[in-house]
Amino acid sequence: MEGKASQPNPPAARPALTKGSSTAASMEGTSYVREANKNLLLLNPVSSKVQRIAVYETKTRFYLIGSNNTETMFRVLKIDRTEPRELVVIDDKIKYTQRQVRNLLTMIDSGNKQTPGRAYSKPGLQKTASGFGLLGFVRFLEGYYMILITKKTCAALIGGHAIHKVEDTTMIPIHQEGTRRSDPNEARYFQTFQNVDLSSSFYFSYSYDITHPLQHNMRTHSFWEACSDSHISYTPWAPCDRFVWNEYLLGHLKHNVHNDWILVAMQGFISQANISVYGRPIYISLIARRSKEYAGCRFLKRGANDQGYVANEVETEQIVHDASQLAHNTGRFTSFLQVRGSVPLFWSQESSGMTPKPPIVMDRIDPYSAAAALHFNKLFERYGTPTFVLNLVKKRERRPRESILSDNLQPALTYLNQFIPPELHIQYIQFDMARFTRSKDSNVLERLDQIAQKAFAETGFFHGGPELACNQQDNHPQSSKVGGISYRPHFPYRLQTGVVRVNCVDCLDRTNTAQFVIGKRALGFQLYALGVVDNPILELDTDCMRMFEGLYEAHGDIIALQYGGSQLVHRIRTYRKLSQWTAHSRDIMQTISRYYSNAFTDFDKQCAINLFLGKFKPQPLHAQLWDLPTDYYLHHLEAAGFNPTRRSYTAWLSEHLYRCLPLPYQEEVEFVPISERDPFSSPEMVSPGSSVPPSPVSEPADALQVVRTGSAGARDEPVVFGGKTGLKSGTFLRHTFLDHYQPWELSGFEDYDFCHSMLSTLQFVHPDKADPSPFVVRKKVKKHMVPQAGVGPRPSVAGSPSVHSSGSDTASDEGGDTSDEEKSLDAIMTGSGDISEQAPSSAGDQGSTELPFPNSSDFQQYMRYADQFVNASVPKQPHDPKYPISNTGLWYIPPVRPVSQSSYQISPPMVPMSSYEVYAAAVDIAQNGPKFVSQDEYRTYKAFCEPLRYSSA
Repeated sequence: MEGKASQPNPPAARPALTKGSSTAASMEGTSYVREANKNLLLLNPVSSKVQRIAVYETKTRFYLIGSNNTETMFRVLKIDRTEPRELVVIDDKIKYTQRQVRNLLTMIDSGNKQTPGRAYSKPGLQKTASGFGLLGFVRFLEGYYMILITKKTCAALIGGHAIHKVEDTTMIPIHQEGTRRSDPNEARYFQTFQNVDLSSSFYFSYSYDITHPLQHNMRTHSFWEACSDSHISYTPWAPCDRFVWNEYLLGHLKHNVHNDWILVAMQGFISQANISVYGRPIYISLIARRSKEYAGCRFLKRGANDQGYVANEVETEQIVHDASQLAHNTGRFTSFLQVRGSVPLFWSQESSGMTPKPPIVMDRIDPYSAAAALHFNKLFERYGTPTFVLNLVKKRERRPRESILSDNLQPALTYLNQFIPPELHIQYIQFDMARFTRSKDSNVLERLDQIAQKAFAETGFFHGGPELACNQQDNHPQSSKVGGISYRPHFPYRLQTGVVRVNCVDCLDRTNTAQFVIGKRALGFQLYALGVVDNPILELDTDCMRMFEGLYEAHGDIIALQYGGSQLVHRIRTYRKLSQWTAHSRDIMQTISRYYSNAFTDFDKQCAINLFLGKFKPQPLHAQLWDLPTDYYLHHLEAAGFNPTRRSYTAWLSEHLYRCLPLPYQEEVEFVPISERDPFSSPEMVSPGSSVPPSPVSEPADALQVVRTGSAGARDEPVVFGGKTGLKSGTFLRHTFLDHYQPWELSGFEDYDFCHSMLSTLQFVHPDKADPSPFVVRKKVKKHMVPQAGVGPRPSVAGSPSVHSSGSDTASDEGGDTSDEEKSLDAIMTGSGDISEQAPSSAGDQGSTELPFPNSSDFQQYMRYADQFVNASVPKQPHDPKYPISNTGLWYIPPVRPVSQSSYQISPPMVPMSSYEVYAAAVDIAQNGPKFVSQDEYRTYKAFCEPLRYSSA
């Protein structure tokens, strides 16, 4: 459904700080709007080319043979087994061919084989294991263990880059049995480490940086890669350490081996669904990144630590892109970011007793809001400004419990805002969601949508391409209510600046519903920017939104399992007031499960997390992990005696952020045409009270200043080179597809089988509907929505059958009767449920797509007309057994004009077999999705890629 919409008006100019004033001229113009070329905004691959690993061993060494997917490039990693307490890893950093690796293994095997007549025996070279990636190494009290991924599945496809989910791992001891001592605690540490289930919610990618948002990945190094000057270098790819859960395990590999061996794993949630808009695939990807800093379980990790990290901090990104094209510079990619996290104060809840809801205790008096200052400084650095804080905890209570957090959070934000400019103020929104829900006439989602509209009008979203011509012409009134950095002639993109931060007490049930409403608001504008819809305001009762709601419920269930020990207790439908009374039994079971986990199993889970992340490092003759009375000092370094550098109580915002806000500081490449800058009246931001004026510019007027920034420390010196664009035409601007996506090295056809099992609106077939659009409001009729033939039901959105609840959680608006469409939706997503048809609704049901049964005379006349197709003579032509002859009329196309007034004399024209095959294939693809690739097609594609690979080398 190609839509047309309006051109968004440029948002209000964002004021900036200049020397000698607190509010100054607008940043509209060239200060923060970077000159760019659309060919430079690309989805840059990470290019971790070791995708398969074979482990060979001798008595003295391990040999890891890593290769890409097609086995055209090999690397060798050698691990010494003779040192019992040290890890010796040797990487020659040489690329091998298949013949060279075969010769190397043959030589190693011949040198280690048994020798006849000798007293000693050498087993030779043996293959121990094989896998898809190396997560790292870990040591407890004895020798090291190697952690290898042995099974994976595809979780999402973003622009041709596959994201995989870890399904199974293995731990291989490095050192020989004779070189290790037997410590009684080694087995217990080994068991504790395995309590972190790597097969449940860990993800990785060979070619996509899953630790950074799409806006960062599409702007990172493309400018530097296009530069022709060899003396200009850029910082190598670096993931966001906050979301790298195997960082401690990779500690011995980071600086010793080639980057091809480094594989970053992230804990969280990733799922993808397909909105089929008349055959046009629009993929919605939901990515939740769980922070490893101050990570833990519900009652054991609350509030913030000394470094400003908060408990249960999760960054949620929804990516919407047109999957019909793989080219990354076509403007088919959009994304939106939001964050959840515990209230950034020093507070806790004691869970040692049998109380289901322990009282909230403020652990420390923090008059200068040091924890909140560090936390929001990190938010400004990663997301820019403005920052919205949506606080959903209770405001008024008979016995103060949750309200204690609200009473302390608002004064803390007021204190911090007085030391930063007004345009950078943290915007605070208080909404007592629980109290509002208890009102019978209240509409929680409508109130949340009003808040989402206000926040979205400031932050905006990311669109990696120019504004469509249809949107420029129609001028939809809602398009002007989107914030961020909008499209401009010299900057044909849209950037998100700032973020919405949502929290309740646990950051689970209420937070997930609020994030769904905010994501719904963003989804409409993302689809509008891609030209899919003509109105960015989406209705709830559509196929698209039902699938989107399922994604967010699966997203909330996984985060709740990771942090709280159970699935969501209050789901999105609970706040929509659609759940019937039978859903209360499920809520009670989830509450009991969460209580049991918090009371009896969270301590062991917390010990496993501390051991996995390296917060606790076992040492002989020291206290063991399970003997510690508390892990408070493992996460609060200042309380443990490690005094960090004292920060100012007033200038809490880092000075380097004033130069880049409202853009995030982690946008690593920013460039401004110097010819458009005034060296003395530049509106660049400087910190308040600074007396250092901007330095004059002495470079040529036609030069381009490139400023490289990092994730920490001060900015690097600018690199200036001649030319307005700094590009040498034709030298480095090669074909985008070959430069940034190489299918023969980074992925294979097996990754694309995922699109056949992905949740899609094609699975929701309404036999009686007139419009197959996924954006049409569906009236809750008394007839089932049948899954399409050929598309099997998917157990759940997250790929785990334990994610979704039973069908008892769905109900219609009237009287608690479950609607058939919702039962079928739940049956498709859970793999269970009755989908048999029931009696259709009455003809008088307003808004229903059900048609009344025709009278007898009309029905007989229609049957006479239909009989001529069934009984028509089959055209005389050679019969091909490969294509069985059908008598259903598929071979015939009715004429435009009848040759006679009598329908019995109509003779439809004969259609050639070749045309029928094309038509039948198109219908089959539209109904059942793309087919699997045959061997002949694979060989043809491989032959096509071979000359391209050698020509680009």
